[in-house]
Amino acid sequence: MIGQLVEHPQYGPGQVTAVYRNGTEWLVQFANGLRFRRPSHEFDRQSAEPQPAYAIPFQAAPMPQTQREARQLIESLRVGIAPAQHVLELTIDLEVERESLIRGLNQAHQQGGAVRAVVGEYGYGKSHLVELTTQEALNRNFLVATISLDLQELPPHRPFAIYREALRHLRYPDTDERGLGPLVEKTANHPQVLVQLQDLSPAGRDPLLYGLQAINGNPSSRQRQAWQNWLMGGRRVKLMNKAMPRDRKFPSIYTVGHNARQIAYLFTALSTLARLNSYSGLCLLVDEAESYSLLRPYQRPKATLFFQAIIYAALRQQQSKIRQEQFPQHRWCDYPMAYDQGQALFFLFTVTRSDNRLPLTDWLSETEIFNLEPDANPQEVGHFLQRILTYHAQAYSYQPGERQTQIRRGAAEHLAIGVRSGQLSMRSVVRLAVELFDLLFLYPDYDVATLLDELRAQVR
Repeated sequence: MIGQLVEHPQYGPGQVTAVYRNGTEWLVQFANGLRFRRPSHEFDRQSAEPQPAYAIPFQAAPMPQTQREARQLIESLRVGIAPAQHVLELTIDLEVERESLIRGLNQAHQQGGAVRAVVGEYGYGKSHLVELTTQEALNRNFLVATISLDLQELPPHRPFAIYREALRHLRYPDTDERGLGPLVEKTANHPQVLVQLQDLSPAGRDPLLYGLQAINGNPSSRQRQAWQNWLMGGRRVKLMNKAMPRDRKFPSIYTVGHNARQIAYLFTALSTLARLNSYSGLCLLVDEAESYSLLRPYQRPKATLFFQAIIYAALRQQQSKIRQEQFPQHRWCDYPMAYDQGQALFFLFTVTRSDNRLPLTDWLSETEIFNLEPDANPQEVGHFLQRILTYHAQAYSYQPGERQTQIRRGAAEHLAIGVRSGQLSMRSVVRLAVELFDLLFLYPDYDVATLLDELRAQVR
């Protein structure tokens, strides 16, 4: 259903990006740029062949608009970094992983949750895959929270800090604004959403529900902002007490203790709120999870509980390797593991191979784990070199000639061999691609055969 091409008599052709009310309502991205949620019977499905749920929509490669933008792009590629707006066209040999990601996003929207883990060495495209997932999720109307763990500033055994960082960097498919603000504002504009959320909430003292109720019924902008900051992991201030009824105990988002259970619950709560506001769900992306292997032995159990809790909250009855009983409750309040009803949480995290990494096979099935192996298709590398050449020529205002064409054809096989033999990482391929065209541009008399021989010697 999701990804299907449809035709509307008033708005024209479009593509289904989300499904609601057992398929009776569709959220459709139209070719003219509009996006509406309409009853499914209004659409003509005979006008286009239906696509499978994991179909990858065509997206034209965005060309830099000016020479300055082209040079900025080349400088990023020179250090092995693909800018976010060009991540799709600069992807090499990740077609299988991309299809699995799209199936996972569809599974999260339709069944309530999905998980993917990415394992690979440094420079083999883990962070690139995270950015690719970000683009795919935003294109499918998901909210996206991307965080990068750091042993000093954001270690994996601090669930509350991870929650706070995720909400402060929450991204939306329909606005450039970050954080929880747009979602709170949208909820305030649709009072029925709060009623539906209250009906779905399985917790007695739901921090998200209490916070939204305090915001919606409060005329003071200062108090509303204080509550919003608190929901995003900020401090509780006295100003917030005025919005709480005297017979209601103030909820808590626990910063210490056994809080993995509550944090996982809050992520599913946010995904439910996103669904009620006509989004597809919430996509949580955690990069640099290899920080786990650098933790002290007494810190690892808490980090383990956090990752297990998010995995369980997303998959619930879709898996049988993790049991709900193994997650301790906080000493002050009991919480369920997930909203269960109405949630849509997609969780992806990256891990570098090491002796002390997360025990992924004890938690996930083989289809949910990506092992990025050193492999590259010469044909795909050739297409990649052609794109680099196009950008390079635009950046330095020249017309590619026969020498550049010969390098593009000859270097593709050598670079692919270098990746397969382990001599080159994907990041090294990106850097070398720019360096090859740099040499041809700076040294017009540089012999192509000599350059290819030097490249062959480097990668074998």
